[in-house]
Amino acid sequence: MMSRFRLHVDLQVLLIYLVAGFPVYAESMNEGMMMDPGGMKGMMPRMMGGLLPPGIDPALLPEPQSQDARLFARYCGQCHQLPGPGMHTAQEWPGVVESMNRRMQMMSGRRGMMGMMMGGIEVPDPSELQVLISYLQLHAQRPLDRSQYSDLDTPAGKAFQSTCSRCHALPDPKQHSQDEWSGVVARMKENMIAMGKTVPDEATFEEIVAFLQSHARGR
Repeated sequence: MMSRFRLHVDLQVLLIYLVAGFPVYAESMNEGMMMDPGGMKGMMPRMMGGLLPPGIDPALLPEPQSQDARLFARYCGQCHQLPGPGMHTAQEWPGVVESMNRRMQMMSGRRGMMGMMMGGIEVPDPSELQVLISYLQLHAQRPLDRSQYSDLDTPAGKAFQSTCSRCHALPDPKQHSQDEWSGVVARMKENMIAMGKTVPDEATFEEIVAFLQSHARGR
């Protein structure tokens, strides 16, 4: 009986190592922090190597009061900060959502030590999963069609390509208006700093904004 119990505990500890990484787990226990939704959000960037950008305010989501947006915030904000729909292209989102769904299913089904740590993760049903994918694809990053832009080899075009491709697919400049691009680029700069990326100088960012605004929606 004791050996079966020990095996059960050993397997749980092994899973903790694999899912979270022992240093993160030990730190959370030293802080007295179980894996409630708030704790999960704080730990997930460290568990994933610091690769997640800062989250978006739910009020800034496309159609924030819609049922689709609320569903997205409900499920996708459980384990980490809420990603913007523009983080991936429409082609990429189904695979990303499926991967996240598998993780939610794994965490929601745990009992004992793991169940206590995960703190009751909700899992969308199949119809909700399709709503999430449709919402994200509708508002996804529109990738650049290189054939439509003859000035990609200019200094400004090269700055845009080398900087913006570090974190996601190159966006179509017509996705935003001239006024919107300044704010979008400023937000991306903050994300790069938070993610530990090498940040270009201010003159480079000005070149990027100028390139995007020259091809912005309404031009």
